[in-house]
Amino acid sequence: MSGPAAAQEFPEGSAPLTQESLSTAVAGKVFSVKTAQGPVWRWQFKADGYFFINIGGFSDSGKWTVKESTLCTEGSKINYSCNEVRSTGGELGLKRDNGEIVKLVVQ
Repeated sequence: MSGPAAAQEFPEGSAPLTQESLSTAVAGKVFSVKTAQGPVWRWQFKADGYFFINIGGFSDSGKWTVKESTLCTEGSKINYSCNEVRSTGGELGLKRDNGEIVKLVVQ
């Protein structure tokens, strides 16, 4: 494994989402997430508040919630975390714990 990614800023013109619009944007959807390093994530958010994530041979599931413009997840293996999400031109971007900004691409 390499060191942490350099912290990034959201693109110019990106806007925070309301709690309601963020919840609507992810509930019932499956996203593909490409990070700077490592395999592509498959991240599913069920409308009932549960999520499933697959990253290469790793998988986890747990509960998700939104607080203002942050997406919070807590899995059985992944610790509780809240990550800021913004919209840029209709695309969702999420700031990871390591500072990298990734796109949430609907599958």
